[in-house]
Amino acid sequence: MKPDLSSSVKSADRAFDILEYVADAAEPPSFSQMLADLGIPRSSLFHLLNNLLGRRYLDQDPSTERYRLGDNIRLLAKKISNPPLAIVVLPFLRRLTGELNETSGLYVRVGDEVEAIASATSNQALAYTMKVGERAPLYAVSGGKIVLARMPAGDLEAYLRRTKFEALTPSTITSRRRLRDELSAVLESGFAYSHEEFTPGIIGIATAIEHDGRLLGALNLAVPTVRFNQDREIVFRRQLQSMAATLVQAIATRA
Repeated sequence: MKPDLSSSVKSADRAFDILEYVADAAEPPSFSQMLADLGIPRSSLFHLLNNLLGRRYLDQDPSTERYRLGDNIRLLAKKISNPPLAIVVLPFLRRLTGELNETSGLYVRVGDEVEAIASATSNQALAYTMKVGERAPLYAVSGGKIVLARMPAGDLEAYLRRTKFEALTPSTITSRRRLRDELSAVLESGFAYSHEEFTPGIIGIATAIEHDGRLLGALNLAVPTVRFNQDREIVFRRQLQSMAATLVQAIATRA
C-alpha cells in the first residue's frame, strides 16, 4: 500500500509541528508561546502535549513548565546512528567465512537458548547453513557453552537444576558433571566446542565477544566433521580469536 502524500492526519501533523517547534526553539518554549506561534486550538494543543509527554517524546520542566525534547527522541536517534548488532557483525562474518570457507555466525543468549542473529554460509558443497533466528539449547552448541562458561556460579547452578538435558543426537552431553568439566576447559582455553551434539556430522567451535566486561555473544564456526582436523583447528582458533578482537573494536566504535 503506497502512502497518499496529498492527504494527512491533522493531529499527526500537529504533533510533528510541536516536536519541530520545540527542537528549533532557542530555549524551551512555554504553552502560551506554542499556542500563539503554532495556531493549534488550545484544547487540541493541551491534549497533544499530554500525549507527547506520556510517550516521553517531550519532557516538561517542573519549575518553569516549559517543554523540551524527551528521552524517546534521543532513543530513536540512537537507533539510527547505532545499527543493530547483527548489521554490524555481518560484514565481518562474511570475511571470516571467505578466509576459511566455513560457515560462521554470531549467537546471542535468549533465556536458556542461544539464537543465531547473523550468519555467513560456506560455498562448499558440504556445508552447514545457520539460519538466522534458529535457536538451540545452551548445553548443546558451542555458542551456548560460551554463555554457560561465563555465567556467575549461582546462575549456572540454577540453570543446571532446572534444565532437562535431552539427547538431541547420540553425542549430546546429558551429564551435569561432564558439562561442568567442559565449561572449566572453556574458561581456561577461551574456546567452546560442540562435537556433533546438536547436528550429526557438524562440529561447532566458538569464542566470546565481550565489550566493557559484558558478554555480547559468541562467534561461531560450524564445520563438517570430515574437514575438522588438528591442523585446521589451530587455524580456526587463530582466526576466531583475531576476528573476535576486530569485532570488539567495531562494536566499541558503534557504542
